[in-house]
Amino acid sequence: MILYTVRHMLILRLLMCYQFQSVAVIHNLLFLVSAASSEEQTLAFYDFIRRRSGAYSSSLQRIIDDLKAEKLVEEKENCLQITEKGRHIYTQLGASLKTFSRFWDLCFGLMEHYQGDAEHIKQRVFYDITFRRVKIGERIFDYCMF
Repeated sequence: MILYTVRHMLILRLLMCYQFQSVAVIHNLLFLVSAASSEEQTLAFYDFIRRRSGAYSSSLQRIIDDLKAEKLVEEKENCLQITEKGRHIYTQLGASLKTFSRFWDLCFGLMEHYQGDAEHIKQRVFYDITFRRVKIGERIFDYCMF
């Protein structure tokens, strides 16, 4: 059993509300949300590195791996989805996200704007000036403490 953080709850909430074709889409989405704010946010991820396929966060990947290990999420063919156990945990602990409504609103706005389309989200990542300024393998948010 692991200790669930609000970041774990964020991923579960995203999976409750949207279908993701792959983990890479979540990485790209949360990069865009983190880059969208001019000030650092507690819930955001700032350890992204640039890869050929888009943005990648090792801390975000650890959270997703935790959720998979606890069988709260599972990867099926072309889909990452929440399990019944994951739904139960989210309904018990999901209220912890209420204080982070601004961050969730950014997630929601981007998902609605791009209709969850993985290619459009990926294209937007590659158009982002913060992403474009760094070389492959470099940290994107080098000014952050994380």
